[in-house]
Amino acid sequence: MKNIDKYLQEVDEYIKNKNYNDAFTLCNNILSMNSNNIEAIFKAGYCCYRLKKYDISMMHFIRASSLEKFDTNKAIYKYYIGRCYDSLGVYKEALEYFKNAYNLDNSNKYYTLWLGITYAKTAVNDIDYNNSLMYLSMSLGSEDYLVYGYIGYCHIKLGNYDKAIMYLEKSIYLKDDDYLTRYYLGNTYFLVQIYDKALEHLSESVKLKDDDFDNWFTLGLLYDVIEENALSDECFEKARNIALNTDDIEEELDCFIKLTDSQNDEYLNYLYLGICYAKLESYKNAIHYLLESIEINNKYNNENNYLAYYWIGYINYVDSEYEDAVKYFEKSISLNNYEDNYLILLWIGDCYFRLGNYKRALFNLKRSIELKDDEPETYKIIAELYLKTGKKDKYHNYINIYKKLIKNNEENDNLNHFNIIDNYSNQIYDTVKIDNNYSNSENNTEIKNDMRSIYNNALGIYNKNIIDDEGYYNSKKIDINCFINLLFNNIESSDLYNLYSFNTEKKNYIDFNDFNIDNFLSYKKIIKNSVKDNFDNNSNSNKIIKNIITNFDMKRGFIDIKEKKDAQKIIDNIEELFDYTSACILNSMYSYYQKHDIELYLILMELIENNL
Repeated sequence: MKNIDKYLQEVDEYIKNKNYNDAFTLCNNILSMNSNNIEAIFKAGYCCYRLKKYDISMMHFIRASSLEKFDTNKAIYKYYIGRCYDSLGVYKEALEYFKNAYNLDNSNKYYTLWLGITYAKTAVNDIDYNNSLMYLSMSLGSEDYLVYGYIGYCHIKLGNYDKAIMYLEKSIYLKDDDYLTRYYLGNTYFLVQIYDKALEHLSESVKLKDDDFDNWFTLGLLYDVIEENALSDECFEKARNIALNTDDIEEELDCFIKLTDSQNDEYLNYLYLGICYAKLESYKNAIHYLLESIEINNKYNNENNYLAYYWIGYINYVDSEYEDAVKYFEKSISLNNYEDNYLILLWIGDCYFRLGNYKRALFNLKRSIELKDDEPETYKIIAELYLKTGKKDKYHNYINIYKKLIKNNEENDNLNHFNIIDNYSNQIYDTVKIDNNYSNSENNTEIKNDMRSIYNNALGIYNKNIIDDEGYYNSKKIDINCFINLLFNNIESSDLYNLYSFNTEKKNYIDFNDFNIDNFLSYKKIIKNSVKDNFDNNSNSNKIIKNIITNFDMKRGFIDIKEKKDAQKIIDNIEELFDYTSACILNSMYSYYQKHDIELYLILMELIENNL
């Protein structure tokens, strides 16, 4: 106990010096000695909060709250959970926790302050804004610049502009370097047509934060009203560039809707608005604005429309309108000679392939390789083309290059794995049939059954009695889904789930927009190796592999080395099954991110790493 008290004092020193990493490490050491030490749990959560590791922070605060007996302390934990949610932009959940903190301890002005702030952020009507004003007025004496700032914001929304200006001026008097207060004050002066004051505060807001869309956009509107057209265009251009660097496509869409409404003679606004709709798969709207951008550009600018033609071609391509896609793609290429055209040439080649024009398909695909010789998909389509035309040697050449590129590119998008497996069995079956002139239906069934046995066994659900000849190719994904369901079956009854969920409300916890790619790749490797090791160590799997080679020799009369190598190729493709299985499990895991459920996500991590 003395050691723990000493360590807790050291934690306090680390926190005082803002050394949160060492403080967190020491908290973990304390918890290894006493896992229920509430003070260590709380301080670990606080350190993670300061380090902006909000998911881990909340886990500690939830745990501390489940062990705590005193309401005033529970209120602190609830308050910090709310602050975590606020930092993540999940304001609805933040509001609930601030309410919980206030109900447990209504004497703390920080609880009323953040209740007021969050009511303002989530308000949908005047009642919400008035609730915000009530709690903010109870908070005076805490951080008054925030109190006055949000009171001013609420009065803007309620249409009380004179009061809004009064409170926002008070906020700036206490803290003159808050860009958001400057922005709202400048915007309010703009609304009441006091343009010199509006320009003063909006200009200062831009100086304080020059990467905010609304800052530059509103300043652009102001310059437009006072007929400073050159300055207005400059501000709109900066706003447009900020919008283009926005990670959230919905937010980017809103930005370009505002820009097209306010600057309706700029083709770039319509172009990027069309691209946003295309990315959101709203293709009708996308085509409308892309064509509009071409018309405006031809009328005012006469600049290059290659990007608009590119996206119209892409939309037609994904809609399987291959003739129209080719028309727009070729128009785009005629206006643009950059190396990025390799992708357009690939798509043009694929369009011609699907249209049955193999000569033009091959011509464009080989042009694509000249620009970029390490794009796997190009080799795959060429291989399929040669397979269709019966040129088996060239098929093998290109499919092997494709496999090599895929294998060497560990960070390929997971969708590539889906594409590999979708074509996997058909390619293998056709390869064996072409190479060996083998068409006997009985023996074809045996090939499929052997492959199905290996496949199911690799997934841990092998059952020699499960054979469905007709549904074989369509059953692969079903098999994997069954495997995943078995792996995660009854997850809510696990000890780990109960540990994290003990005495807590079931809520949607976090919107993980900032998905950590390093963690994703790390867990991908763990899963992939686990699946592979499980398969390698399974004697039944090894036996089936040996049986396939033996069966090729005995039943099919394969007697030369080449034929045996062909059989080995089938077995080599099992590795693609590992990749696809890994991708499927990771997608299940990632869905828990999208469902905002941190508890289940952490449990999946533990299960995958320890039990797969």
